[in-house]
Amino acid sequence: MLETWIEKIKTNDANKVADLYHKNGLLLGTFSNIERNGQRLILEYFKNLLTSEVNVEIVTKHEYKSESLVTSSGLYNFIINDKKIKSRYSFVFLKTKKKWKILSHHSSVLPEKY
Repeated sequence: MLETWIEKIKTNDANKVADLYHKNGLLLGTFSNIERNGQRLILEYFKNLLTSEVNVEIVTKHEYKSESLVTSSGLYNFIINDKKIKSRYSFVFLKTKKKWKILSHHSSVLPEKY
C-alpha cells in the first residue's frame, strides 16, 4: 500500500492520490497546519502540494498486518524541486469491501536533534 501511495505521488495527479484515501480519511500533512478530514480537504492538500515535482524515498518502514488493517510507520524523505525534506510518517490502511483505503495518515518534518 505504501508503495502504491508513492507511485501515485510520482504521477503528480492529485485526484489519483486522494482516491487512495477513505471517504472519512484523516490526513495530518507535512505541509499543512490543519486536520484534513474527508476526501475534499485531502484532495485540496494534494492539489497544492503537487504543483511542484514531488518524489518520496523510504528510509525506514515498520509494518503490522492483519486481514483488514495494515499500519506502516517510519521515516521518509520528500524531494521537492531537488530539495530533500526529512520526515516521519504513519499510515493506517483499512480493507473495505472493494479495496484497501488510507484511513489515517500522519506526516511531519523530522525534528532537529537536541
